[in-house]
Amino acid sequence: MAPTVLTSAEQAWLTAFSLILLAFGIAIYSRLIARLRRAGGEVGAASFDLPDLLVSIVLASFFGGLVVRAALKRAEAAEMTPEQVLPSSLMFVGFVAGLCFFLFFRGIRISEVFGFARVSAARVAGWAALLLLAAFPFVGAANAITLFTLKNEAAEQPLVKLFRSAAERGDASTIGIVLLAGVVLAPVCEEFLFRGFFYGVGKRYAGARLSGLLTAALFAAFHASLTSLPGLFVLAVALTLAYERTGSLAVPMTMHALFNATSLALLYLQSIAKPSA
Repeated sequence: MAPTVLTSAEQAWLTAFSLILLAFGIAIYSRLIARLRRAGGEVGAASFDLPDLLVSIVLASFFGGLVVRAALKRAEAAEMTPEQVLPSSLMFVGFVAGLCFFLFFRGIRISEVFGFARVSAARVAGWAALLLLAAFPFVGAANAITLFTLKNEAAEQPLVKLFRSAAERGDASTIGIVLLAGVVLAPVCEEFLFRGFFYGVGKRYAGARLSGLLTAALFAAFHASLTSLPGLFVLAVALTLAYERTGSLAVPMTMHALFNATSLALLYLQSIAKPSA
């Protein structure tokens, strides 16, 4: 079966839609950034102190070491099996649970500091959908530029490879495992660690801008994929802006979950539509 070729009219509609989405994203985020510059952000960092800074340095160094190790081993080309997905995710959940215990021991009220009760569920969903839709053009542009630059060197993340293979085979069990890890566990744990803890502590001692950039860089590098790194960096900046605008970590968590769900849904549709050899 030959690949689908868009007609001139379809290409025109696709171009127009892309330009409209880009204009929408520019309008939303330029207004958001202007508001944050004028009125400041909603993320409070005063609860964090020297012990939190020391722990954040240790954890950031640990994750940085994992990134370097993965780069040296060219982990981007590694294969992942279904049996590895949940244990790896649950290990990360346990890691974050330990961080929660540390914060509780320090007397930090997690729900209050991370603003989980500040925004209603309906507003969380609304903010997440709006800001993610506005961020899509920027993330997509970063990914497109990266793919064009790397060309034949571009490689998918191991979890993405696993999901694509499972979708092509119709392996419902593996698809379900990847969805649980990618749409539920990863967004909650990663946002708690990177936006909640790292960014909060960094804002307390280095300011919002520097902390936002460093946290975004660490978040992108943590996924150990050169191909995805620029797009993930852009996504991380959008997640940080969303957190600062609303003051609730639930918003970037929901954005992250929606982003992963959308990406996997598109990948699934692409995989099942792929003609068999």
